[in-house]
Amino acid sequence: MDELNDDRPMLDCLLAKEQSEQYQHHHRDLNAGRTPLRWRRKICEWYYEFVDYFNFDREVVGVAMNYFDRYISSQKYCEYEHNILATYQTVAATALFLAIKLHATSCEISEEDNSSLRKRALGKILYGTTKPQDILDMEMNMLYGLDWKVNPPTLHNFAFMFCKFHPLSDICAESGSYLYEATRYQVELAIFMPELMAQFKSSVIAYAALKNAEEKIYAENPLILTEDGKRSLEAPTLHSEVLMMDPSQVIQCQLMLKRVCQ
Repeated sequence: MDELNDDRPMLDCLLAKEQSEQYQHHHRDLNAGRTPLRWRRKICEWYYEFVDYFNFDREVVGVAMNYFDRYISSQKYCEYEHNILATYQTVAATALFLAIKLHATSCEISEEDNSSLRKRALGKILYGTTKPQDILDMEMNMLYGLDWKVNPPTLHNFAFMFCKFHPLSDICAESGSYLYEATRYQVELAIFMPELMAQFKSSVIAYAALKNAEEKIYAENPLILTEDGKRSLEAPTLHSEVLMMDPSQVIQCQLMLKRVCQ
């Protein structure tokens, strides 16, 4: 319990950051067609392939897409502009470059080896383009465009914290592990869906993913929780002073996530 109390300020900080305007305004632009869906999906697929190749934590993809979406929403790009595809490719490569530089780690190796791995990955991005200087120039433009807010509250952050507070994590290690992996799987798919990201906050998406995973566990093993455990399910997330989720939004998001996972 003391460990959860220690983690509580971290969750509150994530939720407060999510409420800030810097991290909210770009979501409204995702539904405005600022980025053609086919391009955004290909960018997301490339991010996952690249990150998996270097065995980095997949949270880096969420960070990179956050940078990409926020930067694009602050610009006046048009799909039919001359060389617009090349511009989007540069923005996408730069977003991943920056996310890896600041956030990429692999839990299977030492920090020294992580540093070496990051350098290799950054070099592959930088020198895998015809004009490496374009990436470096765009990096500064992006940092200014993001107002130097480069530690966004990600879907993965919320998935990890919500699962950590869930009573299953204390009751059954195997079910607690499955809860987290199933929740994480859903949020990784959610990154592909701008309509989902535009409609719901990251905390709501992560919580809806957790509820879907929870439903599956209880359907297969209905006796896994005691009555006290069942009553504790809504705490501490829904009863937090800084997190007042609309239950109808959570249910709607659950349904959208289930369709994606089918």
